[in-house]
Amino acid sequence: MADMVKRKDFLENEVIDLAEEIKLTSPTDTPLTTLLMGRGAVVPATDITVTWRERKLNETRGTLKKEGADAGDPIKSSRGSLSNVCQIIEKVTQVSGTAEKLNPKGIGSSFNAEVADRLIETKRDLEWYFLNGVRAEENESTPRQMNGLINLVNAENVIDATAGLTEALMLDAMQKMWDHGSQGEYYTFVNASVKRKLNDLLKNAANIRVNITNGLSQTMGITVQKVESDFGTLNLVLDRHMDTKTMLILDLDQVQIAELRGTFFEMLPKAGDYHKGHILNESTIKLLNSYSGAKLINIG
Repeated sequence: MADMVKRKDFLENEVIDLAEEIKLTSPTDTPLTTLLMGRGAVVPATDITVTWRERKLNETRGTLKKEGADAGDPIKSSRGSLSNVCQIIEKVTQVSGTAEKLNPKGIGSSFNAEVADRLIETKRDLEWYFLNGVRAEENESTPRQMNGLINLVNAENVIDATAGLTEALMLDAMQKMWDHGSQGEYYTFVNASVKRKLNDLLKNAANIRVNITNGLSQTMGITVQKVESDFGTLNLVLDRHMDTKTMLILDLDQVQIAELRGTFFEMLPKAGDYHKGHILNESTIKLLNSYSGAKLINIG
């Protein structure tokens, strides 16, 4: 039977006496998706497979010429093709006619409340796939799945931190990006376990540099939000959807969301005493330059 909201799902006395405000107990933060949308990094997709070109300048030094000599041989840039697939996320909600009519205090329309929750869940799930997705092509039993940014980083920009997370390894990762032309401000996405290791690492480092702008406060503890280096600045972002053993460094100027169908809601046909609808999103993530990201893996 369908997972439908019915009268029995309401709390005891919910219909007649409930505080007007209901607190959401599930985490809803989606820092990567929010950052990209806030930067306007959302572009249309024209097919289920999104393809883009990665260009590399010719590394041959300019040919020295004698005065009056003829033109030399031509050279050219090299181009590679990168791609990702759009995946479809669906969230269905169904509410009985009775549950919808009751309009419980603090909720109002049960159907509208369920739709609002499904919207939040859609953005939450997109965050996870944008980071961790593993590319899969559609077949008779498997739907399409995008490659997340963790899997779009060039293999040359991967650092194994099995032996332990160190400042030197972080600099190695940033230098790999710098070696391929990146230089500036980056965003580093980590889960709670890696963030705590970073706090401890930089707190105990012999060469730690502390920037105190407003004098000493009486707040206890060390939390690191930004790391300065010769190869760029790291803004540390705590993201509960990141893999617990991975640090992902990104130049967000090179990241885009590509939407074939942006998030939308539509009612579904009725075949009984209920209201039914679904939310759909068909999109993917792009890392325009595979060298503009780096990752540290196997952080223990």
